[in-house]
Amino acid sequence: MNKIITRRSALIGTGALATTALIAKPAILRGQAAMPRVSYVTLATGFNVILNEYMAAKRFDLKHGVNIEVINSYVSVTNYYNDFTAGTFEIGIGAWDTWASRYLAGVPLKVVSTVTDYDMLYIVAMQGGPKTVEDLRGKTLSATLSSGAYRVTKHALSAFHKMEADKDYKIQNTESPAGAVAMVLGGSAEGGLTWEPNVSVGLEREPKLQTIFNVGQDIQKNAGILLPYFAIALRDEAEKRHPGVSKLVSAAFNDCIRGVMENPEEAAKLSAAKMKVSEAALLSAFTSKRLVFRPASMTDPVGREKLMKAAEYMTRNGMLDKTVPAGFIAS
Repeated sequence: MNKIITRRSALIGTGALATTALIAKPAILRGQAAMPRVSYVTLATGFNVILNEYMAAKRFDLKHGVNIEVINSYVSVTNYYNDFTAGTFEIGIGAWDTWASRYLAGVPLKVVSTVTDYDMLYIVAMQGGPKTVEDLRGKTLSATLSSGAYRVTKHALSAFHKMEADKDYKIQNTESPAGAVAMVLGGSAEGGLTWEPNVSVGLEREPKLQTIFNVGQDIQKNAGILLPYFAIALRDEAEKRHPGVSKLVSAAFNDCIRGVMENPEEAAKLSAAKMKVSEAALLSAFTSKRLVFRPASMTDPVGREKLMKAAEYMTRNGMLDKTVPAGFIAS
């Protein structure tokens, strides 16, 4: 006998389906409102856009019980650091030694994890121009003076190549690593201090662009240490508001980075449009090995030791004003 479906039975069925859908909805999404929330911003031309877009697609943060919310995007590196210092947002990804300098100046923050090393930092030049870093004598290097990148490069050129800023080469300030490449392409500087994905984007625009110097490899060759570079910093207010959230943030980014390194094609596809660059350029940053993520959580003794050795080296060589205390590192 055929069953007659009345309006009442249909409504009951719809309600049952809605209840089933609610039950089936992932618990991490249903519980999102109750999770600790921390604010975060991105640099429009920086590699952290790749991490942000992959995080947004996969929500590793929610899987680890924290809601990492991107609230703004910056072009200027200087403004990015200054607004983090002012407390405009709570999570930042920047040079760990810049975070150390801000910490020593009284900014309430801790480093949660390092994510890359200084072997991702390059000087680029045009073919027909400087072939080696020594060829920059008497020429102009474009760089972001507020960045840790410039401090470390200035040290390497002085210590290992006997080249002093404003004496052996001129410095032209720029607000971003993309700007450094643009100045080289535009002919206003012979060399540009930059990092990925800006190298690959520049190469796509102008195949005659080339890398002539790797800062991290130069220091490793001459001093025997590969310095960590970019690191995740978390303001103390977030940890005080949500005790233990630094570990959740670290775990979420570590999973995100692992996913990006295992799936670079997918990561490039997700972030290329947001960065206004081609997928091919982003992918080449990975395949060329110019961009390699090596996350090292500060909860890992190996990661902590690596950072403290770097701090000792940078303090001894004048890149940091004084010794970085243990309180700088999230526990």
